[in-house]
Amino acid sequence: MNVHDFVTVLREQLPQTAGVAAVAATPCGTGQLADSFRLDLQYRNGAAGPPSVFVKLPPSDTASARTAQRINAFERESYFYTDLLPRLEITTPRLLGLADFGDAGVGVVLEDLTAVTRPLNQLRDGTPAQAASVMDQLAGLQAPFWDDVDAAGGDGRFYNRTQDHIEGLAERYLQSWHRHGETVGAGLDAAQRHLVDRFGRRSREWAAGIVGPRTLVHQDLRLDNLLWSDAGGAVLIDWQTLAFTSPAWDPAFLLGTALPAELRRQEERTLIARHADALAARGITGWDREQAWTEHRRLSGSVLLAMIAAMAFVAPTERGFAMFASLIERGTRQALDLNLLEFLD
Repeated sequence: MNVHDFVTVLREQLPQTAGVAAVAATPCGTGQLADSFRLDLQYRNGAAGPPSVFVKLPPSDTASARTAQRINAFERESYFYTDLLPRLEITTPRLLGLADFGDAGVGVVLEDLTAVTRPLNQLRDGTPAQAASVMDQLAGLQAPFWDDVDAAGGDGRFYNRTQDHIEGLAERYLQSWHRHGETVGAGLDAAQRHLVDRFGRRSREWAAGIVGPRTLVHQDLRLDNLLWSDAGGAVLIDWQTLAFTSPAWDPAFLLGTALPAELRRQEERTLIARHADALAARGITGWDREQAWTEHRRLSGSVLLAMIAAMAFVAPTERGFAMFASLIERGTRQALDLNLLEFLD
């Protein structure tokens, strides 16, 4: 994409930016399944509009583009913004529109929150306050469609990360670890490596044990997919891998990757109770603190399943491998602490 293309698309396809005269584009974001840009906008005399916008386009890297297309990443994110978000109570950037960028594909144009938030970073530690804010947000995501996939649009629109989707994931897990395990797993100890290997062999059995209610989950809820506002708390971003599965997936994934191990051990049970209480406050029954904790322990396998399966099918970058190494190191440590092995048989 060049600057002229951005100007033409924004001027012709979005009413909010019809008066755009010039654009300054800055690549941003760390996502593997999109090319993202912050666009600073200048307008013709007398025209008004947002001073900047955030644009997500299908990735230019061939491997990442193939993965994004295979999982319908942009279709899923578009559906989230147009059909689901109006019924949810979460904080996420506002959709300005979907725009056809020609050969680059259909992109998502969002409000730019740079002035009021800062991005969090997977390669730096999160805080309990950030995790607590996310637990509250998750109740607003999960309660409206609790155990009612038909109301959310039907099973065909979502991953469920169990049943029909586990076969492909299990195969990609083994392929990815074979290709890149020595690189991203260089910092793992013997117990962590044993867990990775055993989970790879038993992931189908693990998935079969995930029962109970299902609901909307972000599914890739790590620090890189959060913004932080000192005034308003967490802002959830990047809905390309939206799933309909256990409500324990997102809390387990976030806490297993965002907090250093000692801090997580101190705060984990309190944060899971907070999530269960927030759901109860929205009228959800049958998900008390004890069930939430048991399923949290079981879903400590979520980091391994999602991240190891993904790492061989996106662009291999230095930052990407550092991210995967961080996620897998923390995820395996959490799974060992919570005795994930108990749920593999």
